[in-house]
Amino acid sequence: MKILFVGSESSPFSKTGGLGDVLGSLPKELVKMEHDVRVVLPKHGITKMNFNTLMEPVTNYKVPVGDKLEYAGIEKIVHEGVCYYFIDNEYYFGYRDTLYGHYDDGERYAFFNNAVLIMLEEIDFYPDVINCNDWQSGLIPYILHKNYKSKKKYKDIKTLMTIHNIAYQGVFSKDLLKYLNVEYGSELEYDNMINFLKCGINTADFVTTVSETYAEEILHDYFGYGMNNILNTRRETLFGIVNGIDYESFSPEFDKKIFFNFKPYNYLKGKALNKKGLRNYFDLEENKKPVVGVVSRLTEAKGFDLIQSVIEDLLIDNKIQLVILGSGDSNIEGYFEELRKRHPNNVGVYIGYSDSMARKIYAGSDFFLMPSRFEPCGLAQLISLKYGTIPIVRRTGGLKDTIIPYNKYTLEGNGFGFDDYNDQDMKNTISFATDIFKNKKLWNPLVKKAMLQDFSWRQSALKYVDLYRKLKGE
Repeated sequence: MKILFVGSESSPFSKTGGLGDVLGSLPKELVKMEHDVRVVLPKHGITKMNFNTLMEPVTNYKVPVGDKLEYAGIEKIVHEGVCYYFIDNEYYFGYRDTLYGHYDDGERYAFFNNAVLIMLEEIDFYPDVINCNDWQSGLIPYILHKNYKSKKKYKDIKTLMTIHNIAYQGVFSKDLLKYLNVEYGSELEYDNMINFLKCGINTADFVTTVSETYAEEILHDYFGYGMNNILNTRRETLFGIVNGIDYESFSPEFDKKIFFNFKPYNYLKGKALNKKGLRNYFDLEENKKPVVGVVSRLTEAKGFDLIQSVIEDLLIDNKIQLVILGSGDSNIEGYFEELRKRHPNNVGVYIGYSDSMARKIYAGSDFFLMPSRFEPCGLAQLISLKYGTIPIVRRTGGLKDTIIPYNKYTLEGNGFGFDDYNDQDMKNTISFATDIFKNKKLWNPLVKKAMLQDFSWRQSALKYVDLYRKLKGE
């Protein structure tokens, strides 16, 4: 099967979040299954800076943008068996220091969507399925239908729209219409604005999102960000497939960034040495308390109001030590810096982001805390399992799909969870988890079981293939 992924970012070429992880991992897994998989991305400034010398020129052409014709160069890199195409335009992408947040994002990504569809004819590649990802490629199903379905080689192409986070929709003034190179249709518009994601949801053949629970949640007002009514009309063609993780990248056996490599057979030693290294880095005292790790954007949506409400009590009651890495809201950053000053022996804080430090937290913590208000999928809880660190989560979205609450009587489950977005429920769950931690006859087998869980991309990729086949009527 021929599959084209379209997105705005992909590891290792460009990445701001989970979308970059997905487009860096899922195509590679599909190639292993012997599908012809290609990915097309903008050639961002960060991509040009780090990968320009590796790129092979393919072709170039002009793309209509309003009354202008803009240059589009196509370059490629074959990476881990996947052909990555990059659409080069210095003004729209190459000169920019960030992927998003520019005054002309609507025009830039409208250019990108049109450039992708023109590219197919230029390189003579007509995929069975175009898998669009988030708002940045949301116009493609609509433009394909309006401008290309009369062309013989385009008419059998199916489209799938994957929503990674419905909160980000690509909303722009209707003044953008003149730059879209497509006739107006009501599918483009929502609340008197151009809405790229709404357009993709409306016009793609199938819609997917990144966990089964999130696919249900976004049908409701609280999670749907205005799209829930539209999604309810697509219920029969809306699917949830949980993301996987790349165990070639995230493996405590081979990870060079942690203090000590370990596998399930020597996990007790491995966890102890990584915990010791983490404590030493943050000057935390050696004691019998569990270390609770957090690696996250520091925003209210990630549950930090809950953490701030109960963390002092947990520290004073000698329940836990806390290590946190992240950046975001300045008030949240300031709170944890002050918390560190009040509890220097039991709180470690790293404001900013470091992949090396994140991995040390995954490996050296006993628990990994994710009390998210909403979480489409989440990768951190899957990574922490692999490193023998037990997740404590609010059961929403992908966290509900992947973390099964531990039952001390049946020994079922792989983590700890609470349902309501409530600080006391979270505090009680943490207290229960620390009680299990003290009982090593229960705790040690739970850690080993966590490390043996399989959330590899292969499991998810098989589900995507089934969906692509269903799209094609096979």
